[in-house]
Amino acid sequence: MVGRLAALSIVAMVVGFAGLVIKAYRIAHGLSDEGQADVFVEEFMMEAAWSFPLFAAVVLATVVVTVRTSLAPLKQASDRASRIDPTSPGVRLDNVGVPSELLSLVAAINEALERLERGFETQRRFTGDAAHELRTPLAILTSGLEALPESDEVRRLRQDVMRMTRLVEQLLRIARLDALPLDTRPTVDLGEIVTTVVEQLAPWAVGLGCTIALEPPPAPIVISGDADALASAVRNLIENAVHHTLAGTEVIVAVNAPAQVRVIDHGPGIPEGDRANVFSRFWRAPGQARTGAGLGLAIVAQVAQAHRGSIRIEDGPQAGANFVLNFKPSGQ
Repeated sequence: MVGRLAALSIVAMVVGFAGLVIKAYRIAHGLSDEGQADVFVEEFMMEAAWSFPLFAAVVLATVVVTVRTSLAPLKQASDRASRIDPTSPGVRLDNVGVPSELLSLVAAINEALERLERGFETQRRFTGDAAHELRTPLAILTSGLEALPESDEVRRLRQDVMRMTRLVEQLLRIARLDALPLDTRPTVDLGEIVTTVVEQLAPWAVGLGCTIALEPPPAPIVISGDADALASAVRNLIENAVHHTLAGTEVIVAVNAPAQVRVIDHGPGIPEGDRANVFSRFWRAPGQARTGAGLGLAIVAQVAQAHRGSIRIEDGPQAGANFVLNFKPSGQ
């Protein structure tokens, strides 16, 4: 860019100097007639009076166009950089058309992004490996506790192990979602997936003092997606609702057309100011009891995003929270 502006300035000076030389030559050859020389001088001043602003405007316009053209690749690089996040660490800035003075800066930024990607990959691998290694000892511990005589202490230990097992499963799910893109091409029946999850969780919910009411769709709802990931998202929504609903109440799970899942509880609800944060990993509202690691709703949001869907929170019809999970029907 600097080279272009320098070349433009040199051309402008050469053209201006050439104009002065030509005008001086004309005046010099008309000096034999004093009146004619005065006319030439007057013409020179008049032409300079209107031509200089025009010449300056042309130069200024050319400079503006040159600068904007030179900075256009930087605008594209800026737009590309704004799309980089932990879910797309492989994106790099394009150096095509970037001014030579800024190539080293773009290269340094790309090298920094490369180091960050390696760091993210190391962290994901560590999380996945650690969670995988914990599954076997937790399964052995669970079996050992089942063989012990019933007591309050044993029941508390079982609850703790259940929470640890759920945390490990969530960490594994997060690691898999981060490491590999989901195959969302197969067609699945959303109603069938939700029904299966409800059947699996119903006995567990009864053990915690509440029930799950299913409102299935009147006809199959076919969407494109990963069945395991969708089941995981629905499971996390229902588990979250069961943990927060009041004892003796029911959690309502409704599947509606065109491709929507609603999970409604009768708990304290979620304040407006916290609704944008509940889908962040490890986030927990101040003063909230520790019923989990804060990963369940983050998994729901990540699965929804991978399926080009959305998740939002509304007020329940009778207090509580209403989680609305929307997907696109198959073919859209």
